[in-house]
Order: sequence, then C-alpha cells, then structure tokens
Amino acid sequence: MIKKKLITVMFLIAATIAQGQQPASPPAAPPDTADSKPPLKAEELEQLLAPIALYPDSLLTQMLMASTYPLEIVEADRWTKSHKDLKGDALAVELGKQTWMPA
Repeated sequence: MIKKKLITVMFLIAATIAQGQQPASPPAAPPDTADSKPPLKAEELEQLLAPIALYPDSLLTQMLMASTYPLEIVEADRWTKSHKDLKGDALAVELGKQTWMPA
C-alpha cells in the first residue's frame, strides 16, 4: 500500500516538473482580480506541505531525482508488474539487463 502511495507521489511530482519544462508561452493577459483566487496564506501552504516533512530526506531525494525521468518510472512500473514472479538472484539478473539508471 505504501509502495502505491509512493509511486503516486512520484508521478505527481514528475507531472509537476514536466509541466514546468514546457516551452515558454507568450504572457497571458492579466487575470481579472475579482475572479482570481488570492495566493495561499503561509498557514495554508504549511498545511499542504507538512506531510512531506514526514518522509526521510533520502527517500525524498530519490523521489525528486526519479521525477526527472517520468517515462522511465512508467516503464519500470510496467516491468515490475509483468515480472512479479522474479525473486532474489533471478530478479537481480533481470534488473541488470535493463538500461535504467541505478538510482
């Protein structure tokens, strides 16, 4: 269950980073201030981001690095699902044949 949540978080981070890598578009017209939402307050930001602090830094580091390779994450997830029967040394041998980054 934790693995699925972790993969979901990694996909969300990857999607966010991928959106940030889109080519710059011309500036849009300023939004109508009456209809636009005000920026989040510090307390609201803290409430949104606080759960991230519960994860170990080493795990967050791996997630952020992996988020720069969203297609490889999808491939690895599909490969894992299709090779559920592999364990121990057989798993290590098959993983060695893949071209993914070891991290």
